Amino acid sequence: MASLTRKQEKHKHVDMTPYVNIETGETLASELKDTKVEITEDSESVVITSDNYTVIDSEAMIYLTQHLNRSELGAVSIISADLRTPLNIVYNNTVPHTNETLQELLGMASNSTFNLLIKKLMKLGVLYQIKGYIMGKIRVIYMMNPFVARKRKQFDEKVVNLFREFKMIK
Repeated sequence: MASLTRKQEKHKHVDMTPYVNIETGETLASELKDTKVEITEDSESVVITSDNYTVIDSEAMIYLTQHLNRSELGAVSIISADLRTPLNIVYNNTVPHTNETLQELLGMASNSTFNLLIKKLMKLGVLYQIKGYIMGKIRVIYMMNPFVARKRKQFDEKVVNLFREFKMIK
């Protein structure tokens, strides 16, 4: 689904106690018991909604800018666009990315450059590698640290326990 935009509205609650019926002298609040009045006005704000988004944590990104070069940061950004499941697995359409498909996605011709990047991201705690009998054959797949990037709010508790949060030391 594409992004949707809609004009945001301001809602104001009207206090009915100061208003009085001139003919009867009763307050509007007593005549309209259990009624709430709300005025809606257009605002200068617009709401953008999308069901395909990635949240990238600002503190984690600041930390990563101190430890990764621009090319490596770009790779993290590209990888974060393909996260799925409560395990925050890096996906290739309907199946998890393998080393080969992830290397292709990142446009890296050299295996050694790709392997160095993956090792660096794992050492920093950005990626976690899982190797095993997955989807009918031995494969390597990756989970991304949800404290770096995520596409959902709820995760399997084990995932959160695998990774550390990136907090800036003040």
